[in-house]
Amino acid sequence: MEHHLETDIETIITKGLGNYNIVDVRSESEFIHDHIPGSVNIPLLNDEERKIVGTLYKQKGPKTARLKGVEIISPKLPDFIKAFSSQNTKRNTVVYCWRGGLRSEASVNFLKLAGIDRIFKLRGGYKQFRKHINEFFGDFPERLNIITLYGPTGCAKTEIIEKLSSKIPVINLEKHACHKGSTFGEIGERFYPDVTQKNFETSLWYTLYKNNFKGPFITEGESKRIGKVSIPEQLYSRIRNGVSVLMKAPLEFRIEYTIKTYNPDNYIDEIKNSLRRIKRFLGGAKTAHLEQLLDKEDFHTFTEILLKDYYDPLYNKSIPACPDHEICYNSLDEAVEKVRTVYEKITSV
Repeated sequence: MEHHLETDIETIITKGLGNYNIVDVRSESEFIHDHIPGSVNIPLLNDEERKIVGTLYKQKGPKTARLKGVEIISPKLPDFIKAFSSQNTKRNTVVYCWRGGLRSEASVNFLKLAGIDRIFKLRGGYKQFRKHINEFFGDFPERLNIITLYGPTGCAKTEIIEKLSSKIPVINLEKHACHKGSTFGEIGERFYPDVTQKNFETSLWYTLYKNNFKGPFITEGESKRIGKVSIPEQLYSRIRNGVSVLMKAPLEFRIEYTIKTYNPDNYIDEIKNSLRRIKRFLGGAKTAHLEQLLDKEDFHTFTEILLKDYYDPLYNKSIPACPDHEICYNSLDEAVEKVRTVYEKITSV
C-alpha cells in the first residue's frame, strides 16, 4: 500500500474531524456499536454478508473467503462508488474499517480505479480511534474543570443543562446515555437499545472535543452508572470534586416537572415493570398502592410518594454537605438564568 494513501487518527483529530469526509465501511451493526463522530456508514459488506465470509474464512481458509467476498461485492460496486461520489468533493475523504485492513484497503483501491481522488485509508482503523479514546479518559486533562449541579429528582437539572448548551460548555450525561438516570430512566428513550459503553464514551469525548477541551463544563451529579453505561473513572472523579451547585425547587415544581418528563399516561405498563424492580425498597403494600394510583391515573399522588419516600432519601446521601453555591428557583427560566450567573461568577475569578 502506498504511504501517501494513508493518514492517521491523530492527524485528522488535530486538523478537525469536520474538515474531512469520514466513511466507515464496516457493517451496520459495527457502526451502531461505535464509530468516529461525523462519519457516515457505507458498508462494503453488510452484517449478513460479513457473517458468510467470516464462516468461510474459519472453515475453508482466507483464499476461499476472499473469493466469496469479491463475488458478493462485485455487483454492489456501482452503488458503493456512487455513495462515495455524493460526498463533499472539496474535502479529503478518509475511509476506515475495523483495523485498517482488507475492507478499507479494498475500498480505497476500488474508488481510485473509479477515478475518485483525495481518498485515504485510516491507518489502524477504528481500533486506533478507540485507543485514542481510552488514552484520553485514562489520562484525563488536568485543565478540564467541571461545575456540578446537584439537586433531588425533578429539579430539571438535565433540561437546565440542555437550555444552557448553546451559550456555555456542558456535558449532558443523561442525553449521552439515552437514560434519565433513574429506575424509570429508559422509559420513552428511543435510542436506549443502541447505547454501548464505547459509543457513550465517544459521545462524551466528542462533546469536549467540539469545545476544544476548554471549560469549565457544567454537568450534573450522577451516580457512576447511568442505565447500562458507566462514567469513565477519572471524569467521574472530576465531576465529584468539581465546584458544587445545589439546586432547590419547590416540591410542586418537581412533581409537575417529573410528570411532564416521564409522560406516564403513555407508559403505564413500563412504569409498573420498573416499579416492581424497586419493590424490595418500597415494601409490598406501598408498591401495591402505587400501582393502584397508576391504574386510577392519579399521577400527581404517585409521583409525590415516589419523590418523598424513595428518591429524596437516596439523593440526600449524594448531595455535598457544604455546597459551594445554592440556587433557589420557581421556574425553569429562573433556574437557567441563575445557573448562568453562577457560571460567570466562577469563571471570572
